[in-house]
Amino acid sequence: MVVRMLLLWLRWLYTMVIRTAFYLFWALFPPAKPMPPITDSALLQSSHTLALWIRQRKRTSESIVSAFVSRSKAVNSILNAVVDEHYDEALQEAREVDQKLDLYSEEERANLEYSQPLLGVPFTVKEIIAVKGMSHTGGLLSRRGIKATYDAELVKMLREAGGIPLAVTNIPELSLWWESYNLLFGRTNNPYSASRTPGGSSGGEAALLSSCGTPVSIGTDLGGSIRFPSFCCGVFGHKPSCDWVSKKNMHIYPEKLLNSRASVAGPLARHSRDLAFIMEIIAPVHARGLSAKVEATSLSSLKIWWAEDVGSPLISPTTSELRNILHKAVHHLHATYSIPTAKWPGDMSNAIIPWRTKLNEESRGHPPVKFDMTNRQYEANLLKEWLLWACGQRRHTFPILLFATFQKFTPENPSDVTSPYYWKTVQKSFMDSGLGSSKMADEGLAS
Repeated sequence: MVVRMLLLWLRWLYTMVIRTAFYLFWALFPPAKPMPPITDSALLQSSHTLALWIRQRKRTSESIVSAFVSRSKAVNSILNAVVDEHYDEALQEAREVDQKLDLYSEEERANLEYSQPLLGVPFTVKEIIAVKGMSHTGGLLSRRGIKATYDAELVKMLREAGGIPLAVTNIPELSLWWESYNLLFGRTNNPYSASRTPGGSSGGEAALLSSCGTPVSIGTDLGGSIRFPSFCCGVFGHKPSCDWVSKKNMHIYPEKLLNSRASVAGPLARHSRDLAFIMEIIAPVHARGLSAKVEATSLSSLKIWWAEDVGSPLISPTTSELRNILHKAVHHLHATYSIPTAKWPGDMSNAIIPWRTKLNEESRGHPPVKFDMTNRQYEANLLKEWLLWACGQRRHTFPILLFATFQKFTPENPSDVTSPYYWKTVQKSFMDSGLGSSKMADEGLAS
């Protein structure tokens, strides 16, 4: 009890100091100007609608791609979200799409909904995902200037569906943090206020998407890297079930994720309908017919679990504003749609432990982060890197140094399978309680 009270006091003190420092900083150095107004209605449409417009020739692909190119340029000076682009190439591809569609009959164009459902629509992905000819550094200084020489499998699928790659967006170093900052490309800002973070590690995608700079966004998620930026930027994000979306060539070290069930790729969207639409493209086997299934689902057949707080003295509590919004949402869902809702019964204060044990098991046999930091040329000397960081000569960001140091001093012992927080034990408890499904058990807790 004494330790908990001490931790709570230290958390309060830390929070006050940090908030005061940031309030003073932004009072002295106000953030950049707000987002420029929307000038083209196409920027507000779902990717599904844009594809329909192109097939029906209500708009040309070139006009739509041009609108997003212009918007990306206009907002990026504020966001710093785009780190590499193929604007000219995208416009040329759009012209070729229009030329092809001009030769098709109305029936042939309509049938493209099934063979190329994304035809003529631009898309962006986070920089850790390989797009041939575009930056693929992972935010590492040691990989400065490196371009991908191939497409990740999911990028190939988007291209085959008719999508046009527009740009790649910013991430934290090695895509391992909850904001989007690295020493190569700098920090990405939140479109609602440049004084706020867009989250990470798919923060560049969420920021650009939220500001209408792209209609289709693809991120990756290990511990919230799609969901947290979506929350920060007010868009929808979905972490798919493991093995639904191909992870081939998804990372700067592709083999690192191939056997992982915790890390996946998935869509972010301004329109909820686009989540299922894009999933059908990048997960053609498992997500086949997903849009129709979602449309046919009765909301009253669902059950929603919710939690106010994690309850850990090491984590800041949920603000009163967010608590109020949560309760309003829960009440609305229950009162309007008769959806059963219930407060999550489990103890969330140690929720990170089962996730970490699952992650540790998957990481065994892979090179440590301190090796990844040097583009796998040698293991970084962490003491030297910390000294360089302290002297203002840093070659790596604070989060990645912290991550690598924690990993170094955490023994790679087998997980304690007798612990009540071992991931399989927590999963069994979850299943036995009737909260989960057999499908969840097959996929694994961290999936």
